[in-house]
Amino acid sequence: MRATPCCSIVVIATLALTACAGVQHQPTPLTAAAPSSPAMSAAAPAAVSRPDADGSRTPTDAADLTLGAGDLIEVSVFDVPELSNLKARIPSSGAITLPLLGAVSAAGLTAGELQSVIRLRLQEKYMHDPQVSIFVTEHKSQRIFVSGAVKSPGPHELVGRVRLADALAMAGGLTDEAGRSVQVIRKRADAPTAPAVATVIDLDKLATAKDEVNLELQAGDIVEVARAGSYYVGGEVTRAGSFYLKARTTVAQATVNAGGVKDVADWDDVRLYRRRPDGSTEVQTFSLNEFEHGKPSPELQADDVVVVGKSAVKTFLYSVRDFFKFGVGASMSII
Repeated sequence: MRATPCCSIVVIATLALTACAGVQHQPTPLTAAAPSSPAMSAAAPAAVSRPDADGSRTPTDAADLTLGAGDLIEVSVFDVPELSNLKARIPSSGAITLPLLGAVSAAGLTAGELQSVIRLRLQEKYMHDPQVSIFVTEHKSQRIFVSGAVKSPGPHELVGRVRLADALAMAGGLTDEAGRSVQVIRKRADAPTAPAVATVIDLDKLATAKDEVNLELQAGDIVEVARAGSYYVGGEVTRAGSFYLKARTTVAQATVNAGGVKDVADWDDVRLYRRRPDGSTEVQTFSLNEFEHGKPSPELQADDVVVVGKSAVKTFLYSVRDFFKFGVGASMSII
């Protein structure tokens, strides 16, 4: 499957919209700081490094991709029926068997290099100027794997130059539960037995499409899109429920994402429940009035619960209003 520039643009645009969609504004604007850089999960099997830390070679087009076990190639030699339209799948040994030539090592060579090897061997024994062509039908050894919060996770063939945004497009784009980061896990070519190296990319920064974050991928890379955590908003809000933590979200913004607070809400009783590492629950109380007057609103973490309390005074006053509005009005209409 070939990733097109158009697909890349679509995914990049989607990333930009995704980063913005979760944050709305109160009637009084709330100032939000720039998104913080996501830390790599402790479960990740590797250390973070710069994209070019291993200094290994990356392909620039399909002809530069090396062959390996599992690849299916087609060999043709002009005007030689025994060597025309021959299909061969490269075995684990790395060598294919051809008529006249016997075993020919293919793994580790590009298609162009293998073409030259076959041409030279034919020229040595059988013909003056053989015309050899190699066509790669399947590049199974040159694959990347995309996993996590994407629509079509799985392996994808590296055909030509593929960058990170291209890979996300090949995987169908991001799902609604995509988080704020993606990591590229890569085995070191100079030390295959060493732990893999992982580079964590902020999806907000990937939306800028700059080369330093839109990495060029190599065969064997694993692209993993983190799933967003979630938080819950309840109490006196319009739409109580769980929300994905897809971007930096404060306590005040969480109430907006839940449709705003109800008329009977107590603006000075907004409680934040957060689970501590030891399993106990920490409870903090905040005031929306103070946030409107410039006090910083704390940023939420995954699994936080925000509950907006009910004002007894407001409840009483609205009850009285409703009594006179509906009770007395209804009585007068009956009379």
